[in-house]
Amino acid sequence: MQANCLARPVDEAGPGGVADVVRRTGGLQAQTWRGAAYGVRARSTATTLSDVSVAQETDRSVVRGWFMRGTIQLVATEQAGSLLGLLGPKLIKDTTRRYGELGLTEPIRAKGADVLEAHLLANGPCGRAELADVLVRAGLIAEPKGQAVYALIRHTGLLGRLCYGPGHDRTESWVAVRDWLGRPLTLDGDLEGLARLYLSAYGPATARDFATWSGLPVPLARRGIEAVATNTFDVDGKQLAAVDDLPGCGDLRMVGEFDSYLLGYQDRHQDLPAAIYPGGGMLRPAVLDSGRVVGTWRHADLSVDAFGAPVDLAAELADLVRFAG
Repeated sequence: MQANCLARPVDEAGPGGVADVVRRTGGLQAQTWRGAAYGVRARSTATTLSDVSVAQETDRSVVRGWFMRGTIQLVATEQAGSLLGLLGPKLIKDTTRRYGELGLTEPIRAKGADVLEAHLLANGPCGRAELADVLVRAGLIAEPKGQAVYALIRHTGLLGRLCYGPGHDRTESWVAVRDWLGRPLTLDGDLEGLARLYLSAYGPATARDFATWSGLPVPLARRGIEAVATNTFDVDGKQLAAVDDLPGCGDLRMVGEFDSYLLGYQDRHQDLPAAIYPGGGMLRPAVLDSGRVVGTWRHADLSVDAFGAPVDLAAELADLVRFAG
């Protein structure tokens, strides 16, 4: 919990504070933009919901796209190219079977990336419906519905050529990276750099944890961890690696849905109560006490469902109100 910044070490306000959180954590899970935004709140003391929008859409110091495990993440812009350079090729390879099921051959995917990037460069931010029509007119898909549209958008993102632009969740759009950021990404993956970043934000952990978080093969993940680890700890007979020996954190913290802290390990789910998994791949907002999940909460009314003895969340609830503005 301490490593993952849930002791709230970032006290800078504005988009700079947002970027600092994202940089320190190696990225925040962002299946929902709101979940990532509340992940920022849980790790900082002065940022606001609007600061997250400014950091992504105006400062562009953070980028929302497909990174670790091929899932949607909010990452620091200066880390995006290195992440995709290391992870992108394997993520594309791992999706080959699904591409085949959708009829997306390698030539179709290559042309699709060219068509999507060219349209975004010429027209600016576009939503899914418009990009689907573009792909149909190019003869790459038969109809503007179905999963092939999103698969081609995601594939182009894994190549580092598009990312999410203005808008959140239902109003989201995509943009050409070299237009949005003013330059193309340099895809120069750095295994040891990523391993160090992971252990800094999630250690102590194992090589399999790193592989689960990143999507890398276990042997490659192990090589990275062995190269950078400076501390080891024996926990219940398991050797865990770290780059820092940090003090514990006894804080109470309310984190958003899909929080990265709960998704950064191979077997962390064994410690998570079933109540935070409502089905459909969802992971509910959680209440943490000294790192363990002790309840869930709802964005709509800030109501809390504690699993055991009630906890005093007055300070956290007040800060959620402050953050939302």
